[in-house]
Amino acid sequence: MTHGAANIPFLLAITATILLHGTQVSAQARVSVGFYNTENLFDTIPSPFHNDADFTPEGRYRWNSERYAAKLANIAKVIDDAGFDIIAIAEVENETVVRDLVCTLSDDYSYIHRNSGDSRGIDIALLYKGDKFFPTGARLINSGTAREFLLVSGTLAGYPVNILACHMPSKLNPYKRRAAAAMRLAETADSLLHAGDGAALIVMGDFNGTFDEKPLRTAFAKLMDGHDRGRHVFDPLAKMRDNGAGSYRWEGYWLLYDNILLSSDMTSKDALHLERAGIFIRPYMLTGENEPLAKTRRAGYPLRTFAAGRYMGGYSDHLPVFVILSR
Repeated sequence: MTHGAANIPFLLAITATILLHGTQVSAQARVSVGFYNTENLFDTIPSPFHNDADFTPEGRYRWNSERYAAKLANIAKVIDDAGFDIIAIAEVENETVVRDLVCTLSDDYSYIHRNSGDSRGIDIALLYKGDKFFPTGARLINSGTAREFLLVSGTLAGYPVNILACHMPSKLNPYKRRAAAAMRLAETADSLLHAGDGAALIVMGDFNGTFDEKPLRTAFAKLMDGHDRGRHVFDPLAKMRDNGAGSYRWEGYWLLYDNILLSSDMTSKDALHLERAGIFIRPYMLTGENEPLAKTRRAGYPLRTFAAGRYMGGYSDHLPVFVILSR
């Protein structure tokens, strides 16, 4: 697996790619699509159905109304700064926190949420601006794990599209389980590509791995090649990954665990097509040199809500990824 040079200044590596503002053309010609793992966006109310005891006032994290409100404000700040027109978010506990987040955002978003079977209750939701995206259907897709995929169909900037969002099993899980989930995701994407409806496909999520390592490389090998299969998908962030950029940091390396794949027809200027892709980052989203735990090799890491059991009041351990599409 290639991580790139660990000493490449991450901010400099992606500065030219991450700017979402200042270059906009007409609202009808451009749309930004993002994905963000919000890292444990829980409310404070104990659930009788899920294992959320840590995120309660009496729990391990002393998760009270003040901390919950700060978390909502932090996630909203990132999304507002990025200005995403449509964004899938992972690790949201329930519809209540999604609604609270939407109410905290400065922009006007609608949302789609479905309850998953995850034991901790963490789900995926889709936020969107109604003038850019018109949903026509939404459902969960069996992933072979408790974390189902969220499939939302509709029209994006006037073009039919299927959006497949996922939160794949982490590397703490057995390899066979991760490989089975990756294969299921690839099979679902393949079925959508060849459904005959002509809809573009966006696959995005926290893949808990990069596409240059198993099991994702194996599962998507034929689908990303596409020579013998007609429509296929491509990875618009591949060059950034190969240059050492990423959305998640581990042992000093940036890893592109969060990603967005697009169907091959989104390279055509005659349709809704890729203009550029990137990782959204601002200095406030990173742990500063003078922050607590900075001396424990976490300076420059994403500023988390908790680190080593200590409340940091941060944002997430992930950075958002995005694509900008034009027509």
